[in-house]
Amino acid sequence: MVYRVPLLNNHISLAAAGLMAGLFCAPLPAQAQFFFDYGYGTYNRPYVVKKRKVKRSAPVDAMSKEKVADRAPEGPLVITVSLRRQRVTVWDQHGVMMEAPISSGKLGTPTPTGVFSILEKNRVHFSNLYDNAPMPNMQRITWSGVALHAGALPGYPASHGCIRLPHGFSKRLFEVTKLGARVIVSYDPVQPVAFDHPQLFAAYPEDMSSMHAMLPGETRVADASDVRSGPPSEVGSVIAVSTALASEAPQSSEAILNLRAGRKEEMERLAAAVAAARDEKAEAIAKAAEIVKTSNGHKLAVRDARVEAERLAAVARKADQAARIANEKLGKFSKSLVQKTAFTPEDVTRAGEDEDRLETAALDLADAADAARAAAAKAADALAAAEAALTDANAARVKAVNDARSADQKLADATEAEAAAKRREAKRKEPIHVFISRKTQKIYARQGYEPILEAPVTIERPDEPLGTHVFTALSVKPSSNEVTWSVASIPSHTPPAKMTGSQKQRAEAFEDAERAAADLRKSQTAAAALQRVNLPPDVRLKIEDVMKPGSSLIISDNGLSNETGKFTDFIVPLR
Repeated sequence: MVYRVPLLNNHISLAAAGLMAGLFCAPLPAQAQFFFDYGYGTYNRPYVVKKRKVKRSAPVDAMSKEKVADRAPEGPLVITVSLRRQRVTVWDQHGVMMEAPISSGKLGTPTPTGVFSILEKNRVHFSNLYDNAPMPNMQRITWSGVALHAGALPGYPASHGCIRLPHGFSKRLFEVTKLGARVIVSYDPVQPVAFDHPQLFAAYPEDMSSMHAMLPGETRVADASDVRSGPPSEVGSVIAVSTALASEAPQSSEAILNLRAGRKEEMERLAAAVAAARDEKAEAIAKAAEIVKTSNGHKLAVRDARVEAERLAAVARKADQAARIANEKLGKFSKSLVQKTAFTPEDVTRAGEDEDRLETAALDLADAADAARAAAAKAADALAAAEAALTDANAARVKAVNDARSADQKLADATEAEAAAKRREAKRKEPIHVFISRKTQKIYARQGYEPILEAPVTIERPDEPLGTHVFTALSVKPSSNEVTWSVASIPSHTPPAKMTGSQKQRAEAFEDAERAAADLRKSQTAAAALQRVNLPPDVRLKIEDVMKPGSSLIISDNGLSNETGKFTDFIVPLR
């Protein structure tokens, strides 16, 4: 391919042209090679500047023309972008629908290659990374900022990573695409082709009556040798009907019905769990309310017992004081009698009477003090008992409150589980997207951008590359479980061609890279990849249960990109 070099003021001297040609043909540093091969191609080509004469009256290069079919798209769209050709092509189930030139990312901000989908659409959009630059008819393919949009097309990579489109073409593309449309960005051109293989997924409609209408004993046994793939003609169709699984249809129907019955039972179980959790919460709250009421009663009892105990303790203290004073008076009186030396009979009689009176008062006050102390001790015991009862009531209250909180959390968990199941059921009408990674040896499935499945898979000869293959379910026959599939395949990256040495050595390295790439395309076929992947039967059944037009299967040597997250299906790098 010839890259056009913009000329300053449309004029350049022959000497300058020779100098530029020499610069471009000289060995490139490693960081500069990325501009020409983007680091993602099936093989790297040495950059060669070809001299040619350009006449103003020369016809426009056919590669610069736009092609837009005068028809509405049928089936799911697949958009392919070739960085080497600087070309975008839009495919539906009848073949090429639209194509146009592009301008991809320049040196330093290259356009990433990989398998993407349209995540967001905005007819009027401005960049939040590059000086609020306008991005008309923006269709985002990564949340980090890569998008398809209208922009200037100088004839070579010139963007900051986005894929610029002609203005009119971008408007038409914006009109025909939907969120989730598949976008494949690769170095070399990629062409979706008709494909049929027994290992591809079947699809089972919600109404299984058509399955029971089959003749008794009728089977659809796949023939592994009947694998048809090839490029469509310009007026042909990429449609090919996949054979059913190598199993009997009635058995598959029964398995699907059992799966759906199990899912229905699970929904009923989740609903029952919510109802039970709601009743448990109501019971726990009622019990907690009763215990709190009892605890409040114990608080009042403790308050009254403390008041009574304090009152009786004060009475006991006063009684003790009165008894002590009476004893002191009696003691002083007895001392005064001892000190007196002369007594008349009248003094003796009067002293006896006074002593009896003081002694009786002291004894009465002592008895009153004893009674008061006993009453105070009893009140203290009653207070201690009330406080112990309050302690137990508080413990019961704390437990009841915790039980109520636990019941509330249990209800919240049950409600969320039921809501998640309902969301999954609601998304069953949307296409399912499946990814199988040789790197992680796992299969992943998403529906409506939500993960619904992740499981290990067995890949034969796991150390050998598979390539990357994007299968698209174009349609499903309403009367059967047969699916129409297309596939776009990208071989794994080969070692880069030698960019140093003489022109002859570089040419030989280029030819070697070409042969290696051709060998890869022959060995890393979609059929070979499918034959090496062994899925657990239950996993296959769950996927086929929700398979519908617009669904996809990606098989790749690579793992998921870190761009895969919320509001995406799968983003898979090609390197």
